[in-house]
Amino acid sequence: MIKRYLIIPGLLFAFILFSAKSCEEDTEENRRLEEAEYKEAVDRVKDEFEADFLREESLFVFEQKAKQNLKDFADYMNIANDTSLDSAFRNQAKAMTNELFYLRHTPVISRYPTFKLFIDSIHVIQPLQRTGDSEYQGILGFREGVTRVSGQGAITSFISLKKVEILAIKSDKLFGTDTLKIWKVYLGKLVNW
Repeated sequence: MIKRYLIIPGLLFAFILFSAKSCEEDTEENRRLEEAEYKEAVDRVKDEFEADFLREESLFVFEQKAKQNLKDFADYMNIANDTSLDSAFRNQAKAMTNELFYLRHTPVISRYPTFKLFIDSIHVIQPLQRTGDSEYQGILGFREGVTRVSGQGAITSFISLKKVEILAIKSDKLFGTDTLKIWKVYLGKLVNW
């Protein structure tokens, strides 16, 4: 019985001793190996973003990103319309709204601070499909509502069904001193359904 109490701690000590990292500095070979692994990982990411076409998994990820952009749009619009906030903060929200949309498809910012926009039930109507060398297009559907805020609480004024075009487009992105063409997702035209 006493042997068992001596053997178990001895085995545990031996395991810790033999599995512990060396106290010596990393060798040149280990450093080169780590650099090679890092470069390979960077190249894989770069290849994915610079690819001429998008794989099925990437298209799904971009559709999910477009859904998030639509939710962000509602948040930014509510901030931009809130007159109780600092104007610099509101202007930043307007700028961020513009960055979500491709070219001039940004909706008009409301001038009525007592209304709040909400978006829900976002779903893919048409998945992203290749439409050109550097472009994929699809369509999201969603419910848009406007809530009027009054002294007695929030009252939903109206709800409508809408669609928004989604675009995955290759565009220039600056990385340090390099400029790469990478895929980015944008929202397009907003229309009633």
